[in-house]
Amino acid sequence: MSKGRQLRALMREKKFITSMGIDTPVHAKIVEKAGFDYAYLGGYDVTLAQLGLPDVGLITETEMVDTARNVARAVDIPVIVDADTGYGNAINVIRAVRNFEAAGVAAIHIEDQVSPKRCGHVAGKMVISLEEASGKLKAALDARGDRDFVIIARTDAVAATGGGLDEAIRRGKEYARIGCDMVFCEFPSADLAMPTRFAQEMHKAYPGFPLYFNYSANLRWFEHPLTSFEMLADIGYKAMHVSQACLRPSLLAVWDYATDLKTRGVQAEIELEQKVLKHPLGAMNDFAGFPQFRAWESQYLPREEVAKKYDGAIGS
Repeated sequence: MSKGRQLRALMREKKFITSMGIDTPVHAKIVEKAGFDYAYLGGYDVTLAQLGLPDVGLITETEMVDTARNVARAVDIPVIVDADTGYGNAINVIRAVRNFEAAGVAAIHIEDQVSPKRCGHVAGKMVISLEEASGKLKAALDARGDRDFVIIARTDAVAATGGGLDEAIRRGKEYARIGCDMVFCEFPSADLAMPTRFAQEMHKAYPGFPLYFNYSANLRWFEHPLTSFEMLADIGYKAMHVSQACLRPSLLAVWDYATDLKTRGVQAEIELEQKVLKHPLGAMNDFAGFPQFRAWESQYLPREEVAKKYDGAIGS
């Protein structure tokens, strides 16, 4: 079963599916072991984690495809990838789709922002014409070799200059009409009124059509009454992720440890070691996969070579 078909099966079988925004293969492994349905590789996440730069359209297709390939190889769950604007016009989109599909991911989303784009939750966004956006998405649909590879159309029209909710609804309906597998609308606030109306209008035109939701880390959800993912599913959203869900806690933890180590020296490291040993991920070598490689060595290498490696060897 291809990853795209696996993702489609999950969406048929479950009321909704959820994930965490990731930026590296190791985070994908954690997300998988935690029991999530799929992994979501975000453009903001990868740009900040790998380049140390903001999400303003600087990550290249090559960098994103390479990361996506490593993530897809690290886990068995499907991977959805943020493909930004498709890295150019409709012709560039053709190459991007083929490269991401070859990388082994299940799906990508392509947005209708002007290139270079920017994070969906910062000011200054602009969108291309509906005609150009539709052409890019048609190119994406035609470029895929596996019909189960999922093409998600994202619109940023709600908060873009000259846009608004009505324009986003118009675009969403058109993206569904031309054959996209799912529509993803980016919303500028945590007010549920807009996501609710968007889903209602989409489902009036296309009952049951799959919609994607970004539970964005930038929107201060703690000030609003969204208390569960089930609420989003009840509104009409099939798939959803929490953005930067791996990057943010990682940054906080590393910052706290760095300042502690700088202040208290080796005592901070001693306490961290003790904490790690009590954690489910404390067996770091097991989590990394050393036991599997040891088993492969025993299975495929000459017995004498394995004996030389391990007889009397010191280490975990």
